This record gives sequence, structure tokens and C-alpha cells, in this order.
Amino acid sequence: MDDDVDPDLVELLRQRLGMASQQSDEVSSDTGVLKDAKHIYDNAVDVSIDMYGTKGAAASIYTAMQQQAYSTDSWAQHPLHPKQSEGFSDLDIVNFIFTMDLLNFSFWSELGAEERYQVEYRGQRWTGYNSLVACLRRAIDGGVPITTPRFWTTAKCSRETMEMVFYSVTNERIPLLDERMAILREAGDVLHEVFGDLADHHDANEQSSDKEKQSDAAIETQTNGESIATDLPDSESKVDGDTNEETTHAQEDQADQAPSESSPESAKPALEVQPDYTVVRLIEKADGSAGKLVNLLAKHFECFRDETRFDGKKVRLLKRAQIFVADLWAAFGGKGYGEFHDIDHITMFADYRVPQMLHSLNVLTYSPPLDNRVRRWEPLESGHSWEIQLRGCSIWAVEMIRREIEREHPEAGMNAVLIDFFLYDLAKEKEKMAGGLAMPHHRTRSIWY
Repeated sequence: MDDDVDPDLVELLRQRLGMASQQSDEVSSDTGVLKDAKHIYDNAVDVSIDMYGTKGAAASIYTAMQQQAYSTDSWAQHPLHPKQSEGFSDLDIVNFIFTMDLLNFSFWSELGAEERYQVEYRGQRWTGYNSLVACLRRAIDGGVPITTPRFWTTAKCSRETMEMVFYSVTNERIPLLDERMAILREAGDVLHEVFGDLADHHDANEQSSDKEKQSDAAIETQTNGESIATDLPDSESKVDGDTNEETTHAQEDQADQAPSESSPESAKPALEVQPDYTVVRLIEKADGSAGKLVNLLAKHFECFRDETRFDGKKVRLLKRAQIFVADLWAAFGGKGYGEFHDIDHITMFADYRVPQMLHSLNVLTYSPPLDNRVRRWEPLESGHSWEIQLRGCSIWAVEMIRREIEREHPEAGMNAVLIDFFLYDLAKEKEKMAGGLAMPHHRTRSIWY
């Protein structure tokens, strides 16, 4: 029998009895994710953590990170992540990251490398997570204010526009497009209802008619297919879902020679769009607490409320809410909008790549039925017990790795965010090698990761 009290049920009972908490608007800095991950691990029967494997993984991860001088700098080194050197302001970067993490889910494909969803940008083809970032950059270069929250609730953010923003050079289309559109609309509504100010509402309802007509005309021009779709590079460009150092250097050389779509001038939106500070106000509401910001996201945005039930208890995994905080922390180097006094309380981001890597490192082991399901590439339904065990045990496994590194190297200042980033990059790197990873990743089609 579960001895833990479900706080949601307690609060509901209090409300029914007229005893609602007087401080119901207060948002805690405790996300509860780590505690819930421990509950999942303690009650899991199909996924287990090998303690010897954990010690070995901790040693190898620490050594590799030291050799590579691995840090948050790896975020800024990504060729597609927005940077101030490209002309992006802090506000631009904040809104870009928020948009990116709203839509950062479900890019895996059952098709082969040549047939899967691919985005052409800067003379290269991008897949997976990188295809999303490429889509956002391509749209901005084309004058579509896709990372401006106010745009998401306008008529111009139509299905036709979104199909052009996420245009693929293959026949496979981006998964869950309807869900992505609904998420942007929901987020736009919440941001301006909860985190807007009077000026925002005034701007939204009574914009200058001349400016509105100019913006509408410009957006219509940019989204008719000519700017985004036909300006794509030729079809012989490289296919690479990851950072390609050689290609990146070549792009930098080209950028030095002549203006291109990767130059600072073209990185800025072509439209004159009213600045949108609603995401900034959301961040400021967290008072420098990573945990509070995660809880604010889960409280106000249904699309960030990544929680389910396991073994009779509600559990929170909050992958995308946590990665938004981590991306801010990494993008701003722990300063300004990325300064959080409790960043070490953020857990690993429970997806499908890191569990795959943990299995490869002999940290996670699966029961025969689950092992067979994953190896046969058979999908797991979102919320299935096996899927929850994979995600929850991965969170707890990374926490065990972090504690082992801290015990052996207390000066390292290691946290789960850096370990997660490293394991994700390692999984993508291993996948490109001959033979790849022996165990495929599990396949669950959902908006949560």
C-alpha cells in the first residue's frame, strides 16, 4: 500500500471542505522529480540499475569530461544555437530557447537515414533535434517571427505557415504538427494572459493600423512558399543531424568572404516586430530559482505538465520544463537570465537517448520482455509502465552517477544537467560510428520528449 500522500488529492479535499490553502498562489522551488524518480526505481520490475555499472560509468564519464574540458560552453558551440555574435539580443535568445523547448519532442523516425524528416539549411541537411533548430533559424532568416510569442496567436500563424516553417526535403513530414501548433497557441495565450502587462494587451488589441498592414503583408510574402521553401540549398548537401566540425569551419570561411544567410544581418527577423517580454517576465517570476521556474511552467502550461501515475502514485518527470531552465543556464553561462542559485536541483531530462546510452554503459538493464520490445523497435505507448520505468530509472541512475563523481571528486562541482548533456552528445557520437549502439532507443510518440 502506498504510504505517500498525494498533495493534489489533499488540496482537492481541502477545497471541497472549504479549507483551500491560503497560500495557493505560492510556487515551491521543489519540483519533486527526483523523489518521484526514486519511487519509480524502488518499484520498478522491468528496469534496474547496476551499481557496479554505475561506478564504472561515473569514472569514465568524469575522465572523458575532464579530457574534453566539457562545460556549458558546448551549448554555445552548437552551430545553430543563437548567439550575440550573430546579432541576437538577450531577449531574442530567451524567446528562441522558449520556442525551441516548447517544440523539442518526437523527432525519431522509422525510416532510413535518406528518407526520414530532414531540413536543409546553410548547405547542410539536419535531422532530429537539430532539424527543429534549423527550422527556427530558417524561418527567422525568412522574416517569419516564429520565436515571438505574440505571433503564435495571430491568424498569420496558420497551418500553411507552419507547414512552410517545418518544410522537409524528404516526403516524411514533421511528426505531430497539429500538436505543435496547439502548443504554440496555448503558450501564446498563457504568456499574455498571465505574464503580459497592460502595454502588451494594448499592443495586441490596438496596434497601429499602418504597421499591422505592413507586418501582415510581409508575413504573407514570406510564408507563401517562395522565401522559405525555394531558397533551400541544393539537394546534394550533406546529411548530418549533429554538429559537423569540418562543415562548420567551412561555413565560417564562407561567412568571412561574403554576406550569407548565416551572417549577423540576416540572423535578425526581417519584420519590425514589437518586442515581446512575456517569457522574460515568466523567468523573473522565478526569483532566480531553477526549481520554481520549472514549477511555474508546469503550473501554467499544460504542455509542460509532464506527469503521470505509476504504482498508484502521481509522478512528475517534467523533461521539457527542466531542459528550458538548463538551456537558459547554458546559453547565458549561468549569468543574467541563466542565473539560478539551485541549478544543481535539476535532474536528468528523461527522454529516449540517455536511457539508450545508460544501457550501453551497463548502467541500466531491462527485463527480457522489455529488452525484446525495444530491440524489435516496437513502440511503447506513452504512459505505459515500461516507458515510465525507463524514464524514472534513468533520472535516478544519473543521480547515482552524479553522487559517485561527487564522492570521488568533490571539487568537480558536477550536476545532472552537464551529465545529461554529455550523455546525449555521446549517444549521438556513438550512433555515427560503425555499428552504432547495440541497443536501439525505445520508441514512444508523445509531446513529452
